[in-house]
Amino acid sequence: MFKRKLQALGFPNPDTLNTADENQFRSTIVWLEDQKIRRYKIEDRELLRNTTAIQWNLAFVQYMTDLDCPFPKGTRPEILDWLLGLAVQLEYNENPESYNANPKTQEPIHQKLNPLDNLDFESDSFKSGVNDLANILQVPRHPDHLMTLEGVCNLIQEKFSKDALKASSIARDLGNPVQFDNISFGLDLKSPNVSNAANLLRYLFIHDLRELQTRINECLVCVQALTANPKTDTKLGKVGY
Repeated sequence: MFKRKLQALGFPNPDTLNTADENQFRSTIVWLEDQKIRRYKIEDRELLRNTTAIQWNLAFVQYMTDLDCPFPKGTRPEILDWLLGLAVQLEYNENPESYNANPKTQEPIHQKLNPLDNLDFESDSFKSGVNDLANILQVPRHPDHLMTLEGVCNLIQEKFSKDALKASSIARDLGNPVQFDNISFGLDLKSPNVSNAANLLRYLFIHDLRELQTRINECLVCVQALTANPKTDTKLGKVGY
């Protein structure tokens, strides 16, 4: 009874969904929230995503309340049918052309949907892939694998975008290496390891202060350039009474 709605939403394996299976039902609810409904922010979906927790039913009841479901205590098929209808409505509001187009000229729905929508974001293989990618990029893991994935995406955007790669290809003057043994930072610590760490932090602090002072000087130069040569409008001048 849900096959056509699931197909319209791009749900993976719509033919094998069994609402009598509690695990499949919960996973479907999580997929609808993550991919289509998006009632909660990502960080607020943790309780709903933890489908094996004892408190999941309480989180689900609260979710139905937040969605203003007309029968939050209905049967599983009734609730799922209402959620699928809501998801289809939201999908239609975002892209009505894909549903209103002439069927003879319209491309298949599965060709227009984002291929990522067909992924099972809660599967073990997906979680393993995210963790492997985080290990390669040396991104710390988060208990929520989707938060780890967000960190990976941020790193890729920051370090591997076109602008970042172009900037990294420009040769930079690395300067001269710092010999901490020949510099006194005024710290008398007995432990060599603690002393080296303290000297390094002190050096980084001084480096940041110098960079800040350089930017302040640049701002002063810009302000002086504006005030030292002001532009006047001689037409506004007045001679005599």
